[in-house]
Amino acid sequence: MPAATVSRADNRYLTAIFIVGTVEDCRAETGAVAAELDVSPSTVTERFRDLAARDLVDYERYQGATLTDRGERIARTLAWKRCLAHHFSADELDLPADTADELGGALSADAAAALREHIDHPCEGGCRAPAVRLPECTVYSTASR
Repeated sequence: MPAATVSRADNRYLTAIFIVGTVEDCRAETGAVAAELDVSPSTVTERFRDLAARDLVDYERYQGATLTDRGERIARTLAWKRCLAHHFSADELDLPADTADELGGALSADAAAALREHIDHPCEGGCRAPAVRLPECTVYSTASR
């Protein structure tokens, strides 16, 4: 499933699972994702089931979710675009974080590549957290709060 066919809500959940699970090296539990997104645990459970049906996560009731390979590729791309937008926003636009998140989710691959060159971002094409712990890595620092 190409990233373009993933909805805005899916983007939020995949990125949250990435932050909670992949970055912290554990299963993304329902409660942790609910807290990250400020939604109810039942909403997260429903979304986990939907994402599992589309082969974006592996979900086990009472255990949480992990990203499938395909889900992780999409989440890393989304996290990278979000990070690009946050860096650009901080350097050039002074936008609130939620607006920068929306901007990051809307970037095409070409626009993201051009923006990366403009701001000289250290990651290319996808988020590398936690493989590298760069001080400018907004995804890793968000997960560490």
